[in-house]
Order: sequence, then structure tokens, then C-alpha cells
Amino acid sequence: MALRSLRRHAKTNLCDACYEKYVALIEPTIERFLLVPLEDWRWVESLVTMMVMKHKGVFKGKLLFEQLGQDAEKFADEVDIKAFRETKKWKFSKKLKYLCDNGILQKDSYRFLDAVRNIRNRIHGPFGGFTEHELALFSVARAITAWTYEAMILDLGKALSKKIRSDAEETATYWLSRISDG
Repeated sequence: MALRSLRRHAKTNLCDACYEKYVALIEPTIERFLLVPLEDWRWVESLVTMMVMKHKGVFKGKLLFEQLGQDAEKFADEVDIKAFRETKKWKFSKKLKYLCDNGILQKDSYRFLDAVRNIRNRIHGPFGGFTEHELALFSVARAITAWTYEAMILDLGKALSKKIRSDAEETATYWLSRISDG
């Protein structure tokens, strides 16, 4: 919405040559800047999806895929393509619940990520932007998800994986009480 407004103002106030430069050089930079706050959340979604797929046995070997293109069949030895595409379509809330139900996400980690998901989903309605506190929550969500992912995916040994998961849960517990602060 803000980009459309900026473009309209640029079209109204700039000469044709300057407007073309705005569209080619300035607007893409502004667009990237506006999307940066959601980069942490994109990582959360990606890691959660890969953990679900790993647990479901979608990946046949050590390689993990985030995307499969048109030539997916050439990776058939590494990934169950049908299961990959099916799981990729799941709603994020279903993926979180799956991880919790299967003991990968602990209770407060699940509750925290689900609460932050609800904050992020505000962009689908009337939206005035995220507060600094909410942006910090996205960053914490990324950390909790990354720790859980590392504990699950990497061969760290049982004791270290347990410690990492415990740290993620403690962090989630701490931040759950601060979701409404801000």
C-alpha cells in the first residue's frame, strides 16, 4: 500500500525521466527495505517446514530441500516429491501443531511460535506496521526455531541436543510472558 502511494506521488511530482529512475532504482530498494523485518519470519517458516518434512521422512538422504523446481524428478533419489509438495501446502499452524504433537517443539516453544504467528498474520488485514517489540519477537522466534532445528537435524549428540532444546524452551517461556509487552 505504501509503495503504491509513493509511486503515485512520484508520478505526480517527477518529470518522466526522473520517474523512470525512481521506478528502476529507488522503488526496488524501498520494497526490499519494507520486507526486511519479515526476513526473520521467513526463516521461521522455512525451518519449521523442513523439520516437519524431515520427521515425516520426506527427505531420503542427508540433503534437505526448501524448494523444488520444474526439474524436481532429478532429485527423486533424495526426496519424496509427492510428500514434499503435499507437506509444503500445509498451513503453518498445522506444521507447528505437528511438531508439538511429535515432541519436536516443546509446549512453550509451540505456544510462543503460535502467538508470534498470530502477530505476523495481522498483515492480512488492516495493517499499520509492526512495532519494535513485535520485530524483536520475530527475531526471538527465529532463534528458537533455529535452535530446535539444529537439535533435530544436526548430529550433535543426545546431551547437547537436549541442552539446546531446553535453552529454546526456557527462552520461549521467558518471552511468552512478554508477548503483550511493548
